[in-house]
Amino acid sequence: MRIKFLIIAFLVPILAFGQQLNLSLNPEYLNQIQPELELQNSRMHTAIKPYLQSEVEMWTNMDSTLNHPHDTGFHVNFSKGDILEFRKKQIYFGINPLIDITTGYDFAKKELLYRAGYGAELKANFGKKVSIGFNVQGVLDKPLDYVEDFINETQVVPGYREANKNDDAFSSIMYSGYVSYSPTKNFNIQVGNDKNFWGDGYRSMFLSDNASNNPYLRLSASFWKIKYVYLLNFMNYQPLDSVFKFDFTKDKRTKYSAMHYLSVDFTKTFQWGFFESVVWERADTNGVRGVEWNYLNPMVFIRPVEFAVGSPDNVTLGMNFKFKPVDKHVIYSQFLLDDLDIKKIRGGKGFYRTKIAAQIGYKTFDLFKVEGLSLQSEFNLVRPYVFAHKIAEQNYTNFNQSLAHPLNANFYELLTFLRYNRNNWTADFSFQYAKQGVDEFGQHVGNNIFVSDFVINFGDLDNAYDNKFLQGSKTNLISLGLKGGYLINKSINLRAEGFFNYRTKKTRVGTEKNAVFGITLKTGLFNRYTDF
Repeated sequence: MRIKFLIIAFLVPILAFGQQLNLSLNPEYLNQIQPELELQNSRMHTAIKPYLQSEVEMWTNMDSTLNHPHDTGFHVNFSKGDILEFRKKQIYFGINPLIDITTGYDFAKKELLYRAGYGAELKANFGKKVSIGFNVQGVLDKPLDYVEDFINETQVVPGYREANKNDDAFSSIMYSGYVSYSPTKNFNIQVGNDKNFWGDGYRSMFLSDNASNNPYLRLSASFWKIKYVYLLNFMNYQPLDSVFKFDFTKDKRTKYSAMHYLSVDFTKTFQWGFFESVVWERADTNGVRGVEWNYLNPMVFIRPVEFAVGSPDNVTLGMNFKFKPVDKHVIYSQFLLDDLDIKKIRGGKGFYRTKIAAQIGYKTFDLFKVEGLSLQSEFNLVRPYVFAHKIAEQNYTNFNQSLAHPLNANFYELLTFLRYNRNNWTADFSFQYAKQGVDEFGQHVGNNIFVSDFVINFGDLDNAYDNKFLQGSKTNLISLGLKGGYLINKSINLRAEGFFNYRTKKTRVGTEKNAVFGITLKTGLFNRYTDF
């Protein structure tokens, strides 16, 4: 009987399922629906993001845009739904402005800061099987001093793409879009240029939305209590002009990654996920091997294929765990293995290929039975040299930014978030503490993931022992954030807020401080990480 049910569920096309639009990756936006997703009777695979609107509608009371009470034709909304919408039968178009008007004053540095973000979003449903999303985002940003240092070093505005200098500010523009098609309830195909995120935490050791967007092909299949995702990414990298620095006189070059994620919903309290990825560079004029077609098979495990073809590519493996002991309480963790040589590890202490990363966290919703009050606390640890590779071009990065964590490697971090949202009034508190060992004086101690492993121990990697966690120049980072305001439109996360951010970073040469008061009006649909 069960076999018959599974065959029907997997093979029969189902017409009555919702739109195939992606939901925002922004944690504040997702907090509106997260409490329902973390009930024990919700069997959604929450580690795989972005969520499809159709799958969220299965487990929550989220309103569908097609079920909006408006009649056919054009409509303008301000407090609910898309700002401008058009509907006719099962065809729907929504248009929204993308705004980020922010100004603040850094009392520690005695300087005025500002950000003018602008753009537009278009989303559409053609029936219940095909959806498209497209947006363009631009920014003119006078950032904090440490963010300015990052931009000067990478030529990238965090969360955007290439940086252009405009007097004392930087500008950038980014295009995103995708086509999403679900021929059946159990299968989705997407082609686009955007970001993905795999994990239940604020950070991810597998794949985060820290780096700029990139072209991708994503295949998702759901069967019984299993969800499987194949993701092919087209990325780029900046060649180095020396061991440690980017050469911006040369054009960026192309590299690829193939990623698999298998999620199993064992019980109403426990989910388990398996992750694997491989990064390889495109063939160039020096004769480096190009596309490995074996990786394009979405149904095989990467590691055996890599061994079979004798490839020099960058392979990572990982496991994700999620436990819901009671409703709205979640314990989650990740473990990543980048490279591990058991035989060499037994030969001495601190072998460089002990490349592991880990995460453990806890989050709860309606804390103390207060509706709208949530708490999340998370610990992340990444050992030296994780995400780097012998072939520098095959590091775990895109567009000069880490695919995983903005602190790169050789650190541990503690994060806490307390959020409140009630009757459209919001209040948020955030805390970050991180300790890191950074590279200095031409030494590669494991923080700079853009550098080749051959720099370690003068290239004698077989004897690269005595590496310690947090080796290098010690850095201590503390960041506190407070903000509060009013949520004008929940559907597009349009909010007006006042904020205060305090940051102190202690290094070998001294202490950096920032203390910023400011106000903002923004559509918070995208994450732009500057907490590094």
